Amino acid sequence: MSNDTVRRCIERYGERESFEATVNGLSKEVETSLNRLVPEYGQISVSSLFYFDDLSGTFQDRVNSILRERSSHIVFMPLYSHFSNSLSGALIRLVAQQIEESTIPLSGSKDNSQRFLPNSDISFRVSLIHRWNSHPMISQFWRTNLEDKVKQFEGVLFVAPVVVEIFIKNTGFYFLSFQRGCGNTEYRHSVWANCERVMSDLGHPVPWKIGFYNSWDDWPIPIACEGYSCQSRSLIGKHPFEKRVAVVPITALLPDFDTFSRLPDLLQNTNKKSLAAKLIEPPSNSPIVAQGLTEIIKNHLLGRKHAQIQLLAQSKKNQVIQDVFINNSG
Repeated sequence: MSNDTVRRCIERYGERESFEATVNGLSKEVETSLNRLVPEYGQISVSSLFYFDDLSGTFQDRVNSILRERSSHIVFMPLYSHFSNSLSGALIRLVAQQIEESTIPLSGSKDNSQRFLPNSDISFRVSLIHRWNSHPMISQFWRTNLEDKVKQFEGVLFVAPVVVEIFIKNTGFYFLSFQRGCGNTEYRHSVWANCERVMSDLGHPVPWKIGFYNSWDDWPIPIACEGYSCQSRSLIGKHPFEKRVAVVPITALLPDFDTFSRLPDLLQNTNKKSLAAKLIEPPSNSPIVAQGLTEIIKNHLLGRKHAQIQLLAQSKKNQVIQDVFINNSG
């Protein structure tokens, strides 16, 4: 990545509220709603855990801190709206590994999710919400943000980060290679499904496509014709330029690095080529997101199970997820 790109990223980040502050604000809204809707569970606390957060210690330190809060039930939920093994799955594995290393299954229980901390009187149940991309909140969020704007455009280009897995091999020296991430087909299908729902709810007023991009532009997109640049040319080239094309980051429900830095760079390059495009940014405090997350967590607490977690845990590297979060009794 060029120095100019890094410099622009830093400058833009300094102009915005930090992502941590945005997520913490959302956490408080969800916490308030849950305590109002399900008071029978006692006081519910919602906190945020960031992979890169030196101020609060390492990721493992933060997980341990949460485990010691004397909660009776701890629910972990990645905030990625669309599941992928290299993003959501990686976070879940880290959490599961730390739980496995720091706690012991409760003696006599058929369920490994019942855990206790050695040399203490602290015990709790752990559970996981790992897939919520089919919740109507996502399509409702973007339909609401687009319905007053879509008639200003000749088309809609939905964009999403491409998912890849990085492999490091040692053959006398280190090198990097990559393939499509495990479960990438499912990820792409879930993105497409939400785009279709949004446009269907809007009545399909204009043509639309999906384009994928790399957040840091370090690796090429596995299938070039699916990239942002190719898809934007394909969509915009079929329509006059009196009206622009709306670029919608379908996987973003909060402002993040991609929406305020990476995507503006991509659009700037596109517009230099006389291709008119305008980014539709997600608002930072949407009640739709807070209400949707509240409903997802409430349904989980009331006992609705996610059958697909069994599929997630099937691969060898996900064995620790099986050991921690899945009931051994079947």
